[in-house]
Amino acid sequence: MIKLSFFNLFRRKTRTFLSLVGIAIGVAAIIVLVSLVDGFTEDFNDLVSGFKAISVFEKDVPDNIFSKIDASFVQKMESISGVKYAVAEVVFIPEKIDGVALLAAPGSVSAFGIDARKYYSTPQRGFIGDTEKGLNLDGSDLGYVVIGSQLAEDYGKFVGSTIKINDTKFRVKGILEEGSDLLGSLIVMNIEDAREVSEFPSDKIQSMSVFLSDPTQDKKIAKLIELKYADDLQVYTQQDISEEIGGVMDSLRLMAVVVALVSSLVAGIGIANTILMSVLERFKEIGALKAVGWTNSNVMKMILYEAFFLGVIGGVLGIILGFIVDELLSSLVGIKYLISPSLLVTSFLFAVALGLVSGLYPAYQASKLDPIEALRS
Repeated sequence: MIKLSFFNLFRRKTRTFLSLVGIAIGVAAIIVLVSLVDGFTEDFNDLVSGFKAISVFEKDVPDNIFSKIDASFVQKMESISGVKYAVAEVVFIPEKIDGVALLAAPGSVSAFGIDARKYYSTPQRGFIGDTEKGLNLDGSDLGYVVIGSQLAEDYGKFVGSTIKINDTKFRVKGILEEGSDLLGSLIVMNIEDAREVSEFPSDKIQSMSVFLSDPTQDKKIAKLIELKYADDLQVYTQQDISEEIGGVMDSLRLMAVVVALVSSLVAGIGIANTILMSVLERFKEIGALKAVGWTNSNVMKMILYEAFFLGVIGGVLGIILGFIVDELLSSLVGIKYLISPSLLVTSFLFAVALGLVSGLYPAYQASKLDPIEALRS
């Protein structure tokens, strides 16, 4: 019966092929969308795990890039017991790199202006990390930048070369060590240069990274800052950032699965149509099988085996297609992905279940055929 069911699929090769394509696309959509979200989540967790400071910026804004607070808050933070340094920050998105508009250039570039003297005077690190080639910035390095490794590769930069950000030229002093893809296209400069290039007010900053004498006291000091400056500032510890982004990533993962399920619904309709048409074309054959002793259960099993084989083959093809698409995105765009064993197993089982569920109605219809009527047809 199993062998018969398998070879029945190849009676109408074009119809079977189209059903397999539908399943494969549905499975590949699940793998690609979820793996991209998981890849970004892992990348962000790696980045946050190295963040040993408290992030402070304007109250009621969604991100520090929209923040603007008085520069005097730096001294106010450093007056709090347990605070070692408060590093002022100005963040902006450059309009042009080397005269080329960012929309026409590879990568998502962001510029990060910091008080380099303070930032590199402590062994603790924020998001930026250390340089792999060249040197870190110091407070006197006006006109110098440190850039991410991906940015250096995309624009052909090296230590000592020049890079033009908007309309200002800078000398590359260092290249960040490879790590998180989120930092691959980062430009780090002294905060004075960042203010000049982005035309940000000299008496304002966007955010602060507050470094502590004892990083384990971050929750306690964050609570103290919130109490003292509740009307002006919002405060995030490493755990707060992880939890908030984790919730967003879970929502994106769910959305990715829903989008993929919608495409799989179309594939399920295609499978049901393929098998139902196959049943209609085999009235006499099914009638003959029932006439020689096949039970309704036998006929139903035969049709469900066909649906099962469609799901298995389509699932395997979908996994292969998902790998190919992820690799293409990774090599062409530089997007990181993470395909876990659980994602592969879940996607494959989904394809098999999709095949079986789609085959239930055609199998039931075939099992109810009257052998005499089927032979007459």
